Amino acid sequence: MITNLITRRNPYIIGRPIDEQELLFGREKIFQFIENNLKQGVKVLFLYGQRRIGLSSIIRNISKYVASEEFVFVTFDLQEYSREPLSSFLHNLIIDIITDLKIDIHNITLPSASELETQPEIFCREFLPQVYEALKGKKLVFLLNKADTFDSENNMLLGNVCQHFKYFIQEQENLSLILVFREKLADKSYLLNLFQNAPYQEVGLLDENSAKQLITKPAEGVLKYDDDAVIAILQLSAGHPYFTQAICFTLFVQARIENNWKVTRADVEASIDKAMESAEAGLAWLWDGISIPEQVVLSSVAQAQRIAFEKQQPFPEEPLTLLQEHGVIETDDLIHSERKLVKNDFLDETQRKVKIELFRRWLLLQHPLHKQIFELEKLEEEKSHLLHQEASKLHQEGKNHDAIELYEQVLQLNPNHFSTLSPLAKAYLETENFDKALQLYERAYKVDPIRHQEAYLRALEIYGNHLSTQGNFDLAKQQFEKVLEIEPGRIVTQQRWREIHLTYKTKRTSLKAIATALGIFTITCLSLYRWTISCSASPQNSNNLLCFAGIVQQNNITNNISRGDRTLFPTIRNPYRDKGIKAFKQENYQQAVDYFAQAVQYNRNDPEVLIYYNNALARQKGSPFTIAVVVPVQNKRDITKEILRGVALSQNQYNNLKDRLNSHSLEIAIANDGNNPEQAKQVAQQLVDDKSVLAVIGHYSSEATKAGLDEYQKASEPLAVISPTSLSTFLEGKIFFRTVPSNVKVSQQLARYLWNQLNLKKVVVFYNHDSSFSNNLKDEFTNKFKQLGGQVVSNIDLTEQKLDVDQKLNESVSQQYQAQAALLLSDVQYNSMALEIIKAKATSKNPKVQSLELLGNSTLYNDRILREGGNAIEGLIVSVPWFREAPQSQNFAQKAAQQWGGQISWRTATSYDATQALIQALSSNPSRATVLQRLRQVNLSPQETSGNTIQFTPQGEIQIQPLLLKIKDGKFKILGQ
Repeated sequence: MITNLITRRNPYIIGRPIDEQELLFGREKIFQFIENNLKQGVKVLFLYGQRRIGLSSIIRNISKYVASEEFVFVTFDLQEYSREPLSSFLHNLIIDIITDLKIDIHNITLPSASELETQPEIFCREFLPQVYEALKGKKLVFLLNKADTFDSENNMLLGNVCQHFKYFIQEQENLSLILVFREKLADKSYLLNLFQNAPYQEVGLLDENSAKQLITKPAEGVLKYDDDAVIAILQLSAGHPYFTQAICFTLFVQARIENNWKVTRADVEASIDKAMESAEAGLAWLWDGISIPEQVVLSSVAQAQRIAFEKQQPFPEEPLTLLQEHGVIETDDLIHSERKLVKNDFLDETQRKVKIELFRRWLLLQHPLHKQIFELEKLEEEKSHLLHQEASKLHQEGKNHDAIELYEQVLQLNPNHFSTLSPLAKAYLETENFDKALQLYERAYKVDPIRHQEAYLRALEIYGNHLSTQGNFDLAKQQFEKVLEIEPGRIVTQQRWREIHLTYKTKRTSLKAIATALGIFTITCLSLYRWTISCSASPQNSNNLLCFAGIVQQNNITNNISRGDRTLFPTIRNPYRDKGIKAFKQENYQQAVDYFAQAVQYNRNDPEVLIYYNNALARQKGSPFTIAVVVPVQNKRDITKEILRGVALSQNQYNNLKDRLNSHSLEIAIANDGNNPEQAKQVAQQLVDDKSVLAVIGHYSSEATKAGLDEYQKASEPLAVISPTSLSTFLEGKIFFRTVPSNVKVSQQLARYLWNQLNLKKVVVFYNHDSSFSNNLKDEFTNKFKQLGGQVVSNIDLTEQKLDVDQKLNESVSQQYQAQAALLLSDVQYNSMALEIIKAKATSKNPKVQSLELLGNSTLYNDRILREGGNAIEGLIVSVPWFREAPQSQNFAQKAAQQWGGQISWRTATSYDATQALIQALSSNPSRATVLQRLRQVNLSPQETSGNTIQFTPQGEIQIQPLLLKIKDGKFKILGQ
């Protein structure tokens, strides 16, 4: 019996329409509506509903439910013919009628395509009467699916088709139409106006009883649901049939794995992440079917609900208000989007809640508000881009007033063109229009606090100093106070505030003298402003100095290093983390442990708080071992978290061991180098000077790693560096190790596969000229492929201005080059361009371009490529350091997924391996020298790593090979599977 249960086929259906009548629930009223109207002789009916609501299943089952003795149905997908002439439409409809109704073509005269082109009326006058005769009294019903594809007065085919049917449908008693829409019927729908008074019926969410049947009936006698489990599923799916099926499908899979056939609410909650994976296609399809303003409003509602839950508020904030707090200007499109989302069942009647809870949770993960708002820039994109380019050119030439005029035109076209805010603010600041400058800088700061904070603070400081020269000390002090609210430890601002406060209060110093001094200061600020603007991305200059409002001060890079005394992710809200940080600063480590433990529970996906929790424990026990991890926080936040998850998992595992070395715990110092070589150099200097740091994990990019490596090597006590992400071969030295295969192995693997397996001899390479990593990989591949006898026929720089992808692809396969494959060696920054190449190849009209084999490196191994690539990416081959579905990796992948509540990337795995290697290199009384020496002797088994044996060559290279993956059916799979 148990064996039969375990091997039983999953009865829940996702990814295809339902053909089985016994598995279609809650649609009886729909079929009754159709049958009643057809029997009353109604000629035109409308069905409509949102995407994935089950319209396809209804269409497939109409003939089974609706008086088959009286009617026959022919289904025709209008979307396929949205750009075809009327004659082509009618010709294909004839083919479907003959095929679906199994009419013997020997007993009927078929009009030719040319006849339909000149005389389309013969379809209804001559062809259909013959069909009626063959049907022997039954009436013909056309099910025209995806009619919304044609619902436009500008669509010539729509007009021809519908006018054609409207005329003849009134004359012929045996013909009816059912028009199916994948959205709500618009008030001014062309079709609705054309067929006035036609009955219509919405296909909506299932009622509670039908939804319960959908949950329990398919697995009846096998899977038993607690009442509370059923309620939990309904709360997640809101009765949406597709998402109900996805959740139940996931629960059935889990029951089969665990051989536990009783479902509780806890099981439902535990299955949510997997259910979202199962429903990914439907969730994305639903999302892609709405406009950008609707998407932004929907993300805002999801975020507002999350905030309300965290703050225990009874009602979420109004979504447009939340958008304004993020720097978004309220537009008519956004206002109308709220109403439309309610009308289309995405939001409830209050406009404050996403109707389908599973969809809301997916939105928080895949389309968080702080990222989604940038999609608003795509509105009026073409005009805005040209104006913005011209304005930038004028600004660079010093023509500020002309530039301001064009920048303002961009914002008139699209008030939410966020890329314009900062340069326009800068232009206003340079013309001393402080009010406008600060208004724009403040808005830019709301949109992206990390990116624009420094420029906003500098502008406040400059304005404060300007006010001081005017003797307006009270208002000047307010500007500095605004700065200190955002960055309390800002030394220059503290000093200015104290000076002004003291002067204003005691009046001991001549106001005139102060004004003169501050006037010189302000002039200096403004004259240096253009020079210091580069500090916004990286506030350090080549002289190891830090820029504040145009003033050069001694570096205070320690703000970029934390063990638990500050967060590197200030925009992530976690009240327990903030309390833990305060306690950590006060050296109240027991309290810090308690708060950080709560912070971990509050956000289990955040590795920073787990590291701080372990650091507080380590401090409490005393004399911890300290390792630093250097990450690119300010501009690669997602990648930073991926790296920290691996480090945190290893640290947490070690600190929970009973047989730790002399009971010493492990402390992790997190350092932010901004992925900037100059900042990396300064971080490295700081870590070298901190004698408690025994070794370093990092940096992220090859450029940043190289900058840091120079500092670690020349130190009197060299620091061992182990990189989990840098592949470039120019990284070398006695202190350098890595837990990823280098570019030598990646290029060798790709070259051999092309030559030996695909038997291809000529390749075009796309790369980023500005990236040393991409350049290095390109050079290594070229050498390896040449050694085998192959040829790189062309190297195309992805950074080339106005790169015409279609032209480059066509050139590469021309008689001159004859490329057989395209190799995409982008870095993360140019993944979008790589995706554009992939799509251009898929849609090319050149057969030789379409036949190109596509290969790439590990930067293309991510969910975004799968999500945005669609069918175009099928067959893409990528080389990766680690893959969660590889047999040797599955145990670790499962353990990590349980820890972080979702799937992990290869960077998490290699960062875990790097930390594990350093832990094994520790000893009872470690020093930098002993760690470096023992690191060369590390030998970790696959059970101690992410799945591979970890040993290093004398050059510090890892002795494993990368894996080749191929995208098949929208998923990454090991090549050959």
